[in-house]
Amino acid sequence: MRHLDPKTAEERKRKILKWAVDHYIKTSRPIASSVVAEAADLDLSSATIRSVLKELEDEGYLAQLHASSGRVPTDRGYRFYVDYIHYVQRLASDEKERIERQYQSRVEELDRLLAQTSRLLSHVSHGAGLVLSPPMGKQTLKRLELLCLGGSQLLAIIITNAGQVRHWPIRLSFVPSAQRIHMLNRFLNDHVQGRSIQEVQAVLASQVERAERELRDLHAFAKDLLKELETAVEPEELYLEGATTVVAQPEEFADLHDMQRLASMLEERKALTGVLQEQFREETRGVRARDGSPVRVLIGQENALPELKNLSLVTTTYRLKDRVVGVLGVLGSKRMEYSRMMSLVDYMGEMVSRTLEGWDGEEQGTRKTLR
Repeated sequence: MRHLDPKTAEERKRKILKWAVDHYIKTSRPIASSVVAEAADLDLSSATIRSVLKELEDEGYLAQLHASSGRVPTDRGYRFYVDYIHYVQRLASDEKERIERQYQSRVEELDRLLAQTSRLLSHVSHGAGLVLSPPMGKQTLKRLELLCLGGSQLLAIIITNAGQVRHWPIRLSFVPSAQRIHMLNRFLNDHVQGRSIQEVQAVLASQVERAERELRDLHAFAKDLLKELETAVEPEELYLEGATTVVAQPEEFADLHDMQRLASMLEERKALTGVLQEQFREETRGVRARDGSPVRVLIGQENALPELKNLSLVTTTYRLKDRVVGVLGVLGSKRMEYSRMMSLVDYMGEMVSRTLEGWDGEEQGTRKTLR
């Protein structure tokens, strides 16, 4: 009886498993040995393939739903498939061009950029697009501006160095002159640039107490502005597009209860936001994916949330000046095309980072011109 070299036998097993997972992802049909023998082009007999499939089942890579049915990948099988993709391929050129076209018109506010990114991720992946907004408390301010709307009404605008813009109306108990508003704007911006919101509150509170005589009548207003600052600037934490696409795949769920729990979690968002925030914290501490890749893939029960046990989550970070400012990704079926989704997420992370860098470069160029 001929015995195969262990290395050759292991490589054969890897090829069969990779083909089996790939075939299941494309067809969603359980894998039978006869199908592998006919379609995989491995030049192996049905008996040999049956034996290898049985080994893969015993090792936890495949599972048989019923005694007479074919086999389907387990979480471990999907994990092997993802790890087998040892480098992230670029998206096809036509898909990249389509994404570039949708980004050609500059998005003025970070909120709109992140919402658009979430929609684009969902559209291309046919899953749920996720984008975690940069935590406002960690951002430094670029500008704080007050605009007269007429009478006693003002519009307060905050711009952060990450490109986030927040604005809210303020009604005063008196009608300020344009000169006084100009003076207050200059006073505010002398102290906010490059500081976080918490730092701005502390610095301005002390400066207002020592303000020049001309600002004394705005003393109470300035204090009220500081009180409103933190609550008024909180952004949307998580941009989520395409959640219904994920829930509308009953074949992915063991029962109706699992589907209902997932739908409830996606609607409430808090738990999913927590998962992405934990990834954000890990990345800021320098903790990378298991293979050192910028893209993370969590399959089924590798996810911290039990509601995601039937899905896979593919994520990466986006940055500003080598500083992690947020997380984005795709949530979808465990049968997703992993290579394509990893490429998509990696590419979108780079694109958002480049957009933020472009905004920052434009702002610095404007400052130099004004000087």
